[in-house]
Amino acid sequence: MRGVRFLLLSVLFIIAFGGCKVLYVSDADVEYKTVSEESAKEDAEVESLIAPYREDLESSMNKVIGTLEVDLVKERPESNMGNWLVDIFYDEADAVSTEKLDFAVLNQGGLRLSSLTKGPILRGEIFELIPFDNVVSVIEASGAEVMLFLDHIAKGRGWPVSHQLKMEIKDGKAINVAISDQAVDLSRTYRFAVPDYVAGGGSGSKMLLAMKRTDYDYVIRDLTIKHLIASHQRKVTYAPTKDGRIKDLDHE
Repeated sequence: MRGVRFLLLSVLFIIAFGGCKVLYVSDADVEYKTVSEESAKEDAEVESLIAPYREDLESSMNKVIGTLEVDLVKERPESNMGNWLVDIFYDEADAVSTEKLDFAVLNQGGLRLSSLTKGPILRGEIFELIPFDNVVSVIEASGAEVMLFLDHIAKGRGWPVSHQLKMEIKDGKAINVAISDQAVDLSRTYRFAVPDYVAGGGSGSKMLLAMKRTDYDYVIRDLTIKHLIASHQRKVTYAPTKDGRIKDLDHE
């Protein structure tokens, strides 16, 4: 399965060396040597040590946690992959937030796969799709401040936004913005969820640094997996579509 081998090696490395003192290299002499197949053969003793961890990890990562009825593709200004994930993010962030959320946003770069094939969704695929341990951040901002953020999203030709938010992109700016089918009120306070990486100014979102922020100690990937497992147990399947929540008039 894609990426599981890398994930396995990462986990085993942490297990083996997690308690070691961290040393920093200040200088190094580089020398290249040819490694033969003979020297690269597995050590039987090491293999016997890590085998139980590999089996447990592979069993967990190969667990089916959902079903896709259609292929998912990552695109701009919106995509069925982005819509699917950010709507799940909104539902889960709204559930943990102390107050109702108006919408949610995920950064385009936070989705690390370009596609997912229809059929069973494996836990390991969600780790590949959302590999970072970002947690839920809730931003409180005026409508005018929201527009600054949406202009930033428009400049990047669109990010995944939850279905409560609709906007168009014209001349690299957000226009005709509606939240829950109401034109954005520049003086009203809105509450929206983003990854803490974005709330901290990541992906160029420096304007969010001046806005009120509350972090919730819930990893977005874990919430996504929890959501999928619960839906899978109810035999819910997914066929997300592009619904026009973001339209890029500059590139029609």
